[in-house]
Amino acid sequence: MAGKYDKDVNEIMKALGKDADKKEIEKELKNYIEEFRLEPADAKRAILRKHGASFGMSEAEQKQIKDLTPLDKNVNLLARVVFVAEKTIKREGQDTPIISGIIGDESGTVPFTIWEKGDISLAKGDVIRIEHAYITEYREEPQVNVGNRGKVAKADKSELPEFKGSGFRPAKACKIIDLGEATGNLSVVGRILSVETREVTVSGEKKEVMSGIIADETGKVSFTCWGSSKMKDGDVILVNSGYLRKWRGMPQFNFDASNVEKSKEKMPAGVDLEKPSTVTVEYLSRVGGMVDASINGAILDVREGSGLVFRCPDCNRALQKNVCRIHGEKEGTPDLRTKAVLDDGTGALNVILNRDITERLLGKSLDKCMKEASKAMDQGIIKDQLFEKLVARPVCVTGNVTSDEFGLMMIASGTDFLKTDTQALARKMLEEVA
Repeated sequence: MAGKYDKDVNEIMKALGKDADKKEIEKELKNYIEEFRLEPADAKRAILRKHGASFGMSEAEQKQIKDLTPLDKNVNLLARVVFVAEKTIKREGQDTPIISGIIGDESGTVPFTIWEKGDISLAKGDVIRIEHAYITEYREEPQVNVGNRGKVAKADKSELPEFKGSGFRPAKACKIIDLGEATGNLSVVGRILSVETREVTVSGEKKEVMSGIIADETGKVSFTCWGSSKMKDGDVILVNSGYLRKWRGMPQFNFDASNVEKSKEKMPAGVDLEKPSTVTVEYLSRVGGMVDASINGAILDVREGSGLVFRCPDCNRALQKNVCRIHGEKEGTPDLRTKAVLDDGTGALNVILNRDITERLLGKSLDKCMKEASKAMDQGIIKDQLFEKLVARPVCVTGNVTSDEFGLMMIASGTDFLKTDTQALARKMLEEVA
């Protein structure tokens, strides 16, 4: 850079510390100034924010968890790991390992994330010293973040005695329907509807995990239990301490096997808990998805890509003009599907209906659809029939709901026309969005 940014780079390096990569900082600064046309001062602030630092920062302040606020940008903590999990995220197109979980001291507990894992590996019960952390807020709760500037090191466990119930802030008792809007240390009583044990590899180490579905009278949620527990299908359990995270677009309850015990609390039978939970789109938007949700609403639209489709025999993707984007030109396997928009008055979401559901709603088989399309020499007539059959009809749709940057998506497991007289309401919905 011919030295013209040396002063700015040195200021950034001073704020970030000796562990920062000077060449990388130079590259970032040049990119912000020359490509994005930022003023040097704004570029420096952007880089520091990215690395969890800022100018004019004094020595890090030692704090207890109860005293943390979102205004804290440079704090040190001594804490014990209550729960920890490792995962890999995509950052700038690269797989990046991170560590997240819950830490606590005698004043309380708080979620944490280490954004640069490095060589450290943590386990429940470890006492750690965190330096130069910054605090953010999620749903009015503090979150501890350790970025490029931060450091995490294990400390002797004697530096922070293990608290036996009176030290850590008690886990918040929570019904499953409320989990999606809760944060931090949570406690749940529910019945195990399904559970399986598998082995996973984390940072080169094999670990046993149990996963499945847990339910109470308010709803269901998928879970992951780290470690081996004696719980089995049908058991009513108490999870003393766990937390919620997003996995494959859906909320998932995570906890350690040492935090599980059998409960004598009364709980509906499994056959009753298997029934879907009726919720609104507005609720799903807030919690970010749900297992086995049921929504009553009206079909607003049947989208392109509905009706008769042909799938790649190798990967099952829908072909576009007999071409698979992965395997090239293929002779497709015929299928039926419906891509619809469902509105319940509180919001709308996309719904995918498979062949079996589409056949039932149409009242005709795939073979009959193939014959009709062949006779008309128009594959699109099946999509038109779906539009006529479904749009403005009140329906009850059940399935798993996921969310991403494009919104909510339900993969339907069942769909039925509602018998109640809500045609007028459905048409009113259509008029409001027209």
